[in-house]
Amino acid sequence: MMGLVYKDFLVMRKQLSYYLIFVVLYAGLTVAGVFTPFILPGIVVLVGMMLPMSSVGYDDQARWDKYAAATPAGRAGMVAARYLSALIVLVAGSALILVLMLVLGLTGLIDSPPVESIAAVLACLCVALVFDAVILPILIKFGAEKSRIISIIIFVTVFGGAMLITQLAKNLGPGGGVAFPAWLAAALPVVLALVSVGGFVISYFISLGIYGKKEL
Repeated sequence: MMGLVYKDFLVMRKQLSYYLIFVVLYAGLTVAGVFTPFILPGIVVLVGMMLPMSSVGYDDQARWDKYAAATPAGRAGMVAARYLSALIVLVAGSALILVLMLVLGLTGLIDSPPVESIAAVLACLCVALVFDAVILPILIKFGAEKSRIISIIIFVTVFGGAMLITQLAKNLGPGGGVAFPAWLAAALPVVLALVSVGGFVISYFISLGIYGKKEL
């Protein structure tokens, strides 16, 4: 299975380098005041959408699934590698963005307290996990080409929902004009984490069932 994960990173290495340049560019624009610092964690969500689609697209073109299913890893290993690759990219990307925001914040180049930076990155990581939990079974079922429009709709829905939740949190938070119970404020991050991690795990088992019945 780890060989399949390694294959994904070899195939995606050029695209990953583009995303790294993208991060540096947006970090520079953030320092220049063009964007707020919290645009940077949003890149994690973008990568969470694009990389699985691109990886599945490359595999579809190469008809990789037929070969991979015949390897000792089998169909289960193929699905596990797909999810593990996505998870590694999201966690590594989130760590990179967090370190970048903390460094820029501590040096005074951006106005982002460490606590807010950590919260923003973790929130975007959870959103990205939810997105991948939804889109990966669709990609495995229909392939990249047929899933492209569905993926865009899901991305807009998840992104819009995240923006709505953020706005509601501001309105219900201190100074927002509406009382926001302290216990609910403390519970929201836990609920988001449980939903995202639990959804990702459930999605994996759904994809196993889909791929086990799929004709290659």
